[in-house]
Amino acid sequence: MRTIALYTTETMADWEYAYLTTQIVGAEQLKPGRFRLLLVGDGLEPVRTLGNLPLTPEADLDALDALADDGSLAALVIPGGDHYAAGHDRLIEAVGRLVDQEIPVAAICGATLLLARGGFLDERRHTSNAASYLGASGYRGGAHYVETPVVTDRGVTTASGIHAVPFTAEVMRISGLVPDAMADAWEQVFLSAREDDYMALMEATAT
Repeated sequence: MRTIALYTTETMADWEYAYLTTQIVGAEQLKPGRFRLLLVGDGLEPVRTLGNLPLTPEADLDALDALADDGSLAALVIPGGDHYAAGHDRLIEAVGRLVDQEIPVAAICGATLLLARGGFLDERRHTSNAASYLGASGYRGGAHYVETPVVTDRGVTTASGIHAVPFTAEVMRISGLVPDAMADAWEQVFLSAREDDYMALMEATAT
């Protein structure tokens, strides 16, 4: 069983991870026993999402180390939120360990600011809500900023907060949750809403 860990923190943006959580359930229904979702936090205190939904972390950030060591951690996903401009030091440290072990880390919206603060974007192609948004962090990676919905470079995925669908599709790919062809078809359905794309998704799901 492989684990996709979701960082669970105050004001986490509901729409940025909701597609992914449902896709994990859907993938498990197709082929049980392959993946699970794990809510990890900086401690185990309950939090409130941006939509005021109550969530409680199932495990502390320290649990990621054991999952990484035994090879069962497929990815760490960090949703956006309102307070990544400071703090979250333990998360930055955890990201550093995972990056060193070549375990995928994916961040969207405000969480990209945290990656910039940690120095993870200084030498990687990346994106965010805007180049100026990350520039405020004082990071040194401005030359590697790309105007695109989502980008992955050497194990680190970044995305704009308005592109939750491409972000989810990329997490599906980097984690191995579904075959790339299925992730591509799923993304296209949500971006185009065309019947022929839906039929392509059904075909990819059946294989």
